[in-house]
Amino acid sequence: MKTLTALGIAALATAMLTSTAVAAPRTSQAPQAVPTGKATAQSLDWGSCGPKIDTAAQCAMLRVPLDWSNPTGQQIELAVARHPATDQANKVGTLMFLPGAGVSVVNQVATPTTGGLGQAPDLAQRFDIVGIDPRGGGLDLSGGWHDADVHSQSLNCARPFNDPAVTRFPTDRAGYDRLVAHNRAAAASCVAGSGALVGHLDAESQARDAEALRAALGEPKLSWFAWTYGSLVAQTYAHLYPDRVRAMVIDSPLDHTVPTATYLRLQARSTDEAFRRFVAWCARTPYVDPDGEKGPRPAEGCALHEEDAGKALDDLIAQADREPIPVPGVDHPITGEELSFSSMYALQNGNLPSGLGGWSDLAQGIHEIRRGNTAVYAPGYANTLAPPYYHPYRAAGCLDFPNQVSGYEQFQALRREVVRLAPHTKGASDSWDYLSGCVGWPFPSTAPDHPLRVRGAAPVLLVATRHSPLAPYPLARRVAHQIEGSEVLTYEGDAHIAYFNSACVREQEQRYLVSAVTPPPGTSCADGS
Repeated sequence: MKTLTALGIAALATAMLTSTAVAAPRTSQAPQAVPTGKATAQSLDWGSCGPKIDTAAQCAMLRVPLDWSNPTGQQIELAVARHPATDQANKVGTLMFLPGAGVSVVNQVATPTTGGLGQAPDLAQRFDIVGIDPRGGGLDLSGGWHDADVHSQSLNCARPFNDPAVTRFPTDRAGYDRLVAHNRAAAASCVAGSGALVGHLDAESQARDAEALRAALGEPKLSWFAWTYGSLVAQTYAHLYPDRVRAMVIDSPLDHTVPTATYLRLQARSTDEAFRRFVAWCARTPYVDPDGEKGPRPAEGCALHEEDAGKALDDLIAQADREPIPVPGVDHPITGEELSFSSMYALQNGNLPSGLGGWSDLAQGIHEIRRGNTAVYAPGYANTLAPPYYHPYRAAGCLDFPNQVSGYEQFQALRREVVRLAPHTKGASDSWDYLSGCVGWPFPSTAPDHPLRVRGAAPVLLVATRHSPLAPYPLARRVAHQIEGSEVLTYEGDAHIAYFNSACVREQEQRYLVSAVTPPPGTSCADGS
């Protein structure tokens, strides 16, 4: 059986994570419809991606400006991958794949039968699939099994962004000042290790990188498959280059144009709702092992079915608050605050099968840690709060989400509010992670200061989950109003990314990408379908 990653943070779950973030004070405007630096076609030197990758895949390095507003200035190289359609005679076109921040896209594209694309066989059959390793690099989700030899430069930051000695919920001025100083020191360590790259990881830069790849491929239009953080890049691309979009699926769309406080409140309420829905699911879902043994790795169900799952989580976090829990493979004992964030990530993922980072694994992780098997938490920590995932994840979020917090007093007012709204996870949410993680960040936000309108593109399919802590349903619907001619497919369940939780959603997404015809208005997929 698979080894579980405690508290629901499996490698596949990490692929689904994204930064719902807030960043340093901003002075930016919305991306300009006419690019400041126009992509020109370049010749790509395609070659092998390495011995661990599908032999049909090809990899190359794409040269782009570090700063697209200065196209003749410093250049950087980004790793790109292409996997040819397995049915070339019936190929539809080229599909740009863009999952969440902080993960290696090249690895997933180059071996599409695994990772995020593994459940979408129609896409690998009918499209040449392409992807760009993001600026700042990202985590290899394959655990080394399908790691390419070609990658974009990793963001090199000597100081860990997550420091258990620096709380993200300071209750006094001294703690707030320590948090600000820590964030500034973390950013400075990135500049020391990677230069100006840390200030150019934003969605607009990545959208222009995608246009540069399209030009290099000689494709008149691209189809897109993006989720969570990738939705920001996809929306920006459609805003800048609407006539270059053939079809576009955005699963769990984010909106980085809403006020900071609005996002915080919606995510806190949605996280608390997810906690309550997890507890109810545990109460009605018996623990089942098809081998007939109640061992440490159930095939399905809730390991806390015979007790109050909510109290079990509350008690474990309180225990770690009193005395942090040593975990083999992690360089410090895990605090209650870290468990709160890890639990929040698992709550986001909903009712996924065991081993994929959802509610079943959250319950099993709690059960195992209480039994003394704390080692199960180590992979989860590595895949979320430690480099190489967490550094580009947070640094991109500090640029891509606004911070309208004036200082200490407003920070404290918001802290009190989110803790009240989401008491069981102590106020933890993606947006709070990045509000607290980006105060003092020296690079200004590039988030648009008004809704990012898309006009003149092909119809876009937005997939919104009814019970999503990451992309709350009202905000997902708000994105639809910003994209002219878009349609919304609703998943009536719990999910971080509906694609992973619903075969119905996967079928609708693939059908639309192949045909470029959106489902009828009002189409939905039932919970668990």
